[in-house]
Amino acid sequence: MPDSRGALDQQAPHAPARERLEFGHAPAVAPLYLKSLFDRRPGRVDASLRVGRIDGLIGELRTPEALLNRYRAVCGFPASRYLPISFPHVLAAGLHLKMLLSSVFPVRLPGLVHTWHEIEQEQPIAADAVLRIESWIDGVEISARGAEFCLHTIVADGAACWREKTGFLARSTGTPARSTAPTSKTPEAGSAEYSTVTRFDAAADLGRRYARASGDYNPIHLYRLTARAFGFKAAIAHGMWSLARCAAALLAADTATARLHVAFRRPLLLPATATLEAAATERGHLFRLRADDRKTLYLDGRIETP
Repeated sequence: MPDSRGALDQQAPHAPARERLEFGHAPAVAPLYLKSLFDRRPGRVDASLRVGRIDGLIGELRTPEALLNRYRAVCGFPASRYLPISFPHVLAAGLHLKMLLSSVFPVRLPGLVHTWHEIEQEQPIAADAVLRIESWIDGVEISARGAEFCLHTIVADGAACWREKTGFLARSTGTPARSTAPTSKTPEAGSAEYSTVTRFDAAADLGRRYARASGDYNPIHLYRLTARAFGFKAAIAHGMWSLARCAAALLAADTATARLHVAFRRPLLLPATATLEAAATERGHLFRLRADDRKTLYLDGRIETP
């Protein structure tokens, strides 16, 4: 439970609300997804939307070894004395959900679209490190597509060594439901020449296996029936699984400094086979994950290893 500082800050009239949440350990993720199903906040927004600042903190956290092993197995990362570059996001997931379920955040969690993601690793994190996690949401960007929020996260083991930005979209009233592909903050492909790196088999139970490795039990990923309740024809792969699977194929296990940016384009319906393609650049790779028939683009991005 958050301590007394988790109460809403006193604000002047008409000023956006603020909230600070602090935890001594990581909040459990699965119960928070269950809570989100009963969320009565609006799912769509208009130009008058105002958003305050929400801060979150986990003061001390150790990585559960069993969870890490399951994550490596389902995402394709080899054993290492360091955490996979995308794994700190899993450690912060409970904190993120607490923040998104805060009364200060104006939109309900079901229906938010994860549009882009950026990770910057200053140095690898030892698997047995004691970590501190800080996150914040501050303000909103209104566009024709809806309201775009950025969730910032820092994971540190005594020094800031891993940073993340997560982009979410809440559609505006009147925006077609299919208009979800990001139009900004996307990698520049230019005239790059891509070649096939590998192909991934994403089985029908992938969402459930990734949920056990990440705590992300969002029903759109678990079963065809639960996904159809939210408008999908079948369960869809977690975007963070797709990101992690690409990173595992393109980065060495003990990569020290790296920056990774991904734009999510279309949901990957399960089961499926996807093809990872990459093009070398001076500082790393451009990459994209496509359907096996090469007609549907699931995501594209870039990896830099200066």
